[in-house]
Amino acid sequence: MRTDSFTTRNGYQSPLFVEKAQDRLREYLKEGKAPAVRQCFFFPDGRSDDGQTTVEYGWAPLSDAQKGTDAAGTRRYSLNGATGRSGDVTTDLYVRCELPGELKEPSEKVLLHADVSFTTNLGTVKDHGTQDQQMSFVYLMTRRATELLGCENKPLEKDPVVKPLNGSTS
Repeated sequence: MRTDSFTTRNGYQSPLFVEKAQDRLREYLKEGKAPAVRQCFFFPDGRSDDGQTTVEYGWAPLSDAQKGTDAAGTRRYSLNGATGRSGDVTTDLYVRCELPGELKEPSEKVLLHADVSFTTNLGTVKDHGTQDQQMSFVYLMTRRATELLGCENKPLEKDPVVKPLNGSTS
């Protein structure tokens, strides 16, 4: 993220976010897909044409954490048991989130997926330090989501330790 001032807008207040995320998990398990829950938007103050940062959460198959072809410049990461990748615009984080109650067993079959779009950085050169910062930001935002959801395994409880994976030095 840049150091400018940003205006923040939440997609849903905490109880509604939890309800939406739980409903999307049920839908995902039934249909094999479900839309993500758009949670936060950050806009540079005074410049509506300067992009935004969008944070959304969804559910993904366990295999998605290792899947996919990376575009040039994308780095893969390991963060205290979670996995992620950061590229030109998007930074993703995949983490196990074991929900309580009736969703415990279903939640063990999927990963919580954070997908953050940094269009505020379009046209800038991203160095590894910027990608590492974005990965830390996504980790901390997702930590809050896992706390709200009540993930019993407390997957992001520790402070982020951002480690690029071997061979991920694009």
